[in-house]
Amino acid sequence: MRAILPIPSHLSAFSRAGEFLARLEPRSPYGKDRRNGLGLETDRMVLEACYDDIEAAGRALSDTVRADRLLWHLGKIPRLPDLESGAEGWGLLELFLVKKFLVHYIGLRSVAGEETCTHFDLQFRSQDFYQALCAGNADAESFSITAQHEPALAEVRTRLEALVHRISQRRREQEAAVRALWGLDFAGRDFLIVPADKALAAVESAARGEGPLLAAEPYDGRMMSVRLLPDTSMLELEEERRRERDAERLLEEKAIARLAAMAISELPNLAYYSAALGRFDLAIAKWRMVRDYRLVRPVLALPPSGTGSASIRICAGRFIPLEEECRERNTRYEPLDFELDAPVAILTGSNMGGKTCVLQTVAFLQILAQCGMYVPADEFATCVFSWIDVAGEAPLARKRGLSAYGFEIRRLVEILRAAAKGPGLAIFDEFAHTTSAEEARALMQAVVERFADAEGSMALFATHIACTLPTEKGQMFRMAGLDRERAATFFAGSSGVPEDLKELLGHINALMCYRVLPASAATPAEGSDALAVARLLGLDEDIAARAEQLLAQSRAGTAS
Repeated sequence: MRAILPIPSHLSAFSRAGEFLARLEPRSPYGKDRRNGLGLETDRMVLEACYDDIEAAGRALSDTVRADRLLWHLGKIPRLPDLESGAEGWGLLELFLVKKFLVHYIGLRSVAGEETCTHFDLQFRSQDFYQALCAGNADAESFSITAQHEPALAEVRTRLEALVHRISQRRREQEAAVRALWGLDFAGRDFLIVPADKALAAVESAARGEGPLLAAEPYDGRMMSVRLLPDTSMLELEEERRRERDAERLLEEKAIARLAAMAISELPNLAYYSAALGRFDLAIAKWRMVRDYRLVRPVLALPPSGTGSASIRICAGRFIPLEEECRERNTRYEPLDFELDAPVAILTGSNMGGKTCVLQTVAFLQILAQCGMYVPADEFATCVFSWIDVAGEAPLARKRGLSAYGFEIRRLVEILRAAAKGPGLAIFDEFAHTTSAEEARALMQAVVERFADAEGSMALFATHIACTLPTEKGQMFRMAGLDRERAATFFAGSSGVPEDLKELLGHINALMCYRVLPASAATPAEGSDALAVARLLGLDEDIAARAEQLLAQSRAGTAS
């Protein structure tokens, strides 16, 4: 049986895809169940069907009035009773929920139209059961057993109504007598609070047979509570009403049992309706995200055959969480253009140059695509991977009793195990940066070589570590980085580095170019982005100058 893979918590945190998916707002409990069950789908045809659902939902919502009515019905859908437990013990509440569900399900179908109902399999084949539930009352917000459910109820309820009238009439007669005799006006109330002397006088008079019986009890130091007691005829009427109510209850229980028996055969249909409705509701929620965030349909390539490699092409891809943060900070956000068509890709660049954001964007888009979502980009073409994983920051390392390095290695072990079972996407953010430079280079090189030979998989590394890529199996990229010429003159004539961190980061953002460039097309940098950024952040100039001198000497020695 095909299974949807849950998104690992560390991958969700790194990509922030989970917080974006949480913005999906289905209206029904079944749409919400589907949203909560989203994970990585590994079947290309299933994903294409998910994308088709989004398009179909968009057509259904193209008319504003119809869209409002659809959303209204979806919001009114209740959760059905537990269908797996059967319907033998169902009572009024369970039947009410089923009736309300069907009323709004039918209303939804009538609004959606034939094309939408056909696409989402919004079938209805429970007409007899529905009519039985609605007998005498088609209101979605109520349910009661009527004479149309059980004809014998008509006579019983007629007698009950007559008894209620007679009891009310007898009560009014007693109240009138009490009012005339002792000036006590109950006016339909169960008791009165009156002065103790007046209450006792009335009770004593009633006890002598001078009027209807009364009962009194102390209320406080001066007042008493007085009740009108039923006489013999009233008690006889009440007993007769009790017998008729018992008869009514038995007839209602008989009708409820008959409806519950009908429901037993309808359980498969109810399960079918709720599944189809959940699918439609989630597709509508996805379409609303398409509209709100300008999402596009991913293009899914066929799985690579033979020794072919996977590929990913991103045109103006947007990492929504970061884009929104930049908007809030009034800083520039640069969408990502990036193309990967080799088993291994290495991305270099200085800190604060955007490497991690590139990796997050790739992971964000790929996860959304494999959750059956459209993606924020002008174009996103990719493969369907059997797994996606990331090795990078280790916030949980200490909780697991590991050092940061130990956590990285455990992540690598898990990724390699997954790669041995099928093609996937592995993302490494500053992998091996927690050990010595020499050991890091050796470990990185070995991992790069392993993934270069992993058929169908793709590994993307953001790193400062120099590696040699196997021939025709790797791509080198670098971040365009800091415009150091502008940076060198940026603070000229100013009073120094801004004290406000937000302002300072805004300046650095303005001086950075966050484009990804092929390494062959990148102009080698003289000097260091990292040291230039350090200067912008306020590092002592003597330290920065000395560091640059040492770096130049090191590079000269390496070159010779």
